[in-house]
Amino acid sequence: MLWSKWRIVFLLTFISIFNFSESFSQNVFDIENEKGEYRQKFELVNGLVIIPVEVNGRELSFLLDTGVDSTILFSFAEEDSIQLKNPSVIYLKGLGEGEPLRALKSTHNTIKMGDVIGRNQSIYILEGGVLNISNRLGVAINGIIGYEFFKDFVVKFNYDREVMDIYQNWRYDYKKCKRCVELPLSFYKNKPYISVEIELENSAPQMVNMLLDSGSGDAVWLLENPEKNINIPNESFNDFLGFGISGSVYGQRSRINKLSVGKFDLNQVTVSFPDSLYTQNTETDEYRDGSIGSQVLERFHSIFDYSRRKLILKPNRNFRKAFEYNMSGVVLEHSGYNIVKSENINSIPFELESDNGDALTLYQSKRQVEYVLEASYSVAEIRPGSPAEIAGLKVGDEILRLNRRPVYKYNLQKLAQIFSSKEGKRIKLEIMRGEIFMEIEFKLKRIL
Repeated sequence: MLWSKWRIVFLLTFISIFNFSESFSQNVFDIENEKGEYRQKFELVNGLVIIPVEVNGRELSFLLDTGVDSTILFSFAEEDSIQLKNPSVIYLKGLGEGEPLRALKSTHNTIKMGDVIGRNQSIYILEGGVLNISNRLGVAINGIIGYEFFKDFVVKFNYDREVMDIYQNWRYDYKKCKRCVELPLSFYKNKPYISVEIELENSAPQMVNMLLDSGSGDAVWLLENPEKNINIPNESFNDFLGFGISGSVYGQRSRINKLSVGKFDLNQVTVSFPDSLYTQNTETDEYRDGSIGSQVLERFHSIFDYSRRKLILKPNRNFRKAFEYNMSGVVLEHSGYNIVKSENINSIPFELESDNGDALTLYQSKRQVEYVLEASYSVAEIRPGSPAEIAGLKVGDEILRLNRRPVYKYNLQKLAQIFSSKEGKRIKLEIMRGEIFMEIEFKLKRIL
């Protein structure tokens, strides 16, 4: 279900002798079992980790994001309500072309995922459901959680099995690992950084300081800085890069010849350079050169240990997977639901005895008709000069079929994989533009 508006029930609490001790307790997470560890399944969507979370008893889905220091709530189902305490108005500014957003800060909340419980947690609530992550990913995402969770645990990710093991700091024992690399973490405003080596076009290898940003769907972002010899390569193209708190972000996309993370080398890595217009009003420290996103992190099993300030990486089966851009130039979004008619005819055999005693097998047909709601997808962004744009596709077109198959048979992640799959692959789309039915055909083309 999509979210256009939502309502919040605020509980105004009064300090008394009965809650005085709670007011001064720390906002920590804890594992409330005897083992001091907990295994949590997650859903991996376009490299992003989505986890089930309860906020004050309400079941929600959150993006687990190392790139944020605060817990943010931005949308949930229209008919739902959620209890949030002690609200106060603030304004937030992040990446994007919009103005600072009005938000509410709520304190003394309880956040829970299985045996992992955080009490006295502060949450920032964006008003109006402006952060449109759910539509773009095709799954419900109600909020983001990062540093407040990671700071209290050792967190071990297995991207192949889509599980993370969460340990109390005292509980986890490190084992020797010859295929692993250990990297020191540094922190700025509660965000983790690592140093890596990059090799740009016509440049010598150089060390850069990168934010670890598991909430970014890209591989690498770099902030253009000629003084540091971080320049946009000649072979690049302008594109929509994604969403920030303040709106859409645009910039240039290109490739890095080599990215070295400790002893591991990744070649021809995709890289994005956000336009300075979208970063000039954000708080970035003077030594931040860019960020490492989920397309790099998903190639490793990883251990995040904030208390000991270290990151352990071990290549997984995705390590040698090529980095590719969308070869169609199309970004789709979940745009609602359509009513789809489903019809099944079942033949049920039964026997009758004839006058001469022979058995006759007859069949009775039962026709079952169902009407179900299926996801609809439309074009949200289209890259100028891309195969899809040249073929005539436009923003707002509703996609009905892909290569003769109903598009609701796919999720957005699978569609993105198809559009990035193989150069020369033929794509045939059946679309609706307003009330006009159209067919559009093109071939995927590798842009870089």
